[in-house]
Amino acid sequence: QALRYLPSHQPTGQLPLEVMGGVARGGKRAAAPKKRSSVAATDGGKQKRVPCERSKRKVVPSDRRGSMNPSITEKAVALQDHFVAEALSDFIPRRPGVLLNLMRRWEKPILKAKIPGKARHRPSRCMLAAAKRRVLRFYAHEAALGDRSDIAKAFRLASGEHQLRLDWDRAMKCVRKARYDNRQEIDEWDECLAMSSGESNLSCEIFVCGTKKMTLRALTSLICHEGLHNLARRTRPGNTFLAEDIEHMAMALVGDPQLIHEGGALTAEAAEAAAAVAVAAAAAAAPVVSGEQPS
Repeated sequence: QALRYLPSHQPTGQLPLEVMGGVARGGKRAAAPKKRSSVAATDGGKQKRVPCERSKRKVVPSDRRGSMNPSITEKAVALQDHFVAEALSDFIPRRPGVLLNLMRRWEKPILKAKIPGKARHRPSRCMLAAAKRRVLRFYAHEAALGDRSDIAKAFRLASGEHQLRLDWDRAMKCVRKARYDNRQEIDEWDECLAMSSGESNLSCEIFVCGTKKMTLRALTSLICHEGLHNLARRTRPGNTFLAEDIEHMAMALVGDPQLIHEGGALTAEAAEAAAAVAVAAAAAAAPVVSGEQPS
């Protein structure tokens, strides 16, 4: 996945910011995401999954020096909406003020949550079941609205497509099958809390880190976010799937928090830069998936 710098947005005295999974990151170029495979390999007597070809995830960023540590997912803060709107205007043909108004009208409380929140315990099975119920109710409501759904409008605006097919049935199926990874079989979970992973876009499953504390609201937001991946598909000839970063831009329009690492006070200039880079990779070409060619 291509990464793009935006020199004009880089704050003075800050390390270059990059993007992975639609979330701003600081410091060195990030390594390619770890991806799941159904093939197991032996490592010191234990079975570990081999990385596969497709993985989409909501990443929690490293600090500004590019270092990583186990507590990094606990120190993420959301950028303010006006910074996100300013950044989105570089890729969506609307003025920042117009985008900000749309974001306020389309905002979905189920997504607009503090992640991971002030949690005392690791997520439980009961929490997972409750989160699934909330997401499924939300999906059913949006599906019933058809083209009037704010989710549908956001995907059309972010993609520039006049017509998209939203596969809500598949999204609900993915949510129902969502599960915890308690043994780091899917990922090490040092920079994200959830991911949608599989051999192809059509075979993706939702996995959530089961070893880090998070609130029910955060868990619900994460599952809702992952379920929206691969939801919208083009109806015209060519690659029907949208690029991951276009999906993240659409989610940002409906309230999905754009996270940065809490490494001290963030100036307005730095916040604008982080927001700009958090959506910069949307300009990259859509990946080739399942033998389909980019349109």
